[in-house]
Amino acid sequence: MTTDLDGTPVDLDRVQVALDGSRWLWTCDISDAGDPLMQRLDGPVPTVLALPTVGITHGPLLAEQERPTAAMYRQVLEAA
Repeated sequence: MTTDLDGTPVDLDRVQVALDGSRWLWTCDISDAGDPLMQRLDGPVPTVLALPTVGITHGPLLAEQERPTAAMYRQVLEAA
């Protein structure tokens, strides 16, 4: 599922990394205001915040990059 945060699309099916390095994942719940609820994955205490609050307090979000798999390397090498 994709949502919009200040004009930027956010893929809620992927872990999001904030500017401060914190990692967030959608809980599959929506707040009373209609915002996706995000859970912090790397904090000492479980934290759930609305997506706009995460953006304001932790910085802009980017989807976490996938690590290349052996199959991905093989595909690139075979195409060369």
